[in-house]
Amino acid sequence: MTDIDFITDLTDGFKISLTDNAGKVSGNRALLNRFEITFMTTRRNFLFNETSPVVDNYGGDASRFIGIPPVLRDIKSIAASVSFVIDQTVASLKSSEPINLPDKERILSAELLSVDFVDDVVTAKIKVVPVETEYYVDLEFNLPIVRGI
Repeated sequence: MTDIDFITDLTDGFKISLTDNAGKVSGNRALLNRFEITFMTTRRNFLFNETSPVVDNYGGDASRFIGIPPVLRDIKSIAASVSFVIDQTVASLKSSEPINLPDKERILSAELLSVDFVDDVVTAKIKVVPVETEYYVDLEFNLPIVRGI
């Protein structure tokens, strides 16, 4: 399975843009892309045919748990909320992985390493552990969470 490589930017609002090498990616990089998108995906409840309630439990629901004023007042609250959203993201990814997905694109776990303020942006340093690692380095990345608090 291939994916398009992208980066997330919060310097001028939330936007996702293609990298300099916007070719297709697979393996661990594709897993990181899906992790980041799932982390930010909002879970939804809606009515189907105006009578049947539908619950879509896919996503980390980051904006619901991290972007609220009581959480943003305290770095420990931000870290706890990010950890909770990471757990929801891992569960969503595991529940939606197709059977034929390569082990390099399957998630085993993820954990929060740190929460930092960089240029008025709260970023979370996250370590993602795939079922099979392509490289001998840990899969760690900085995910921008919220801007201007």
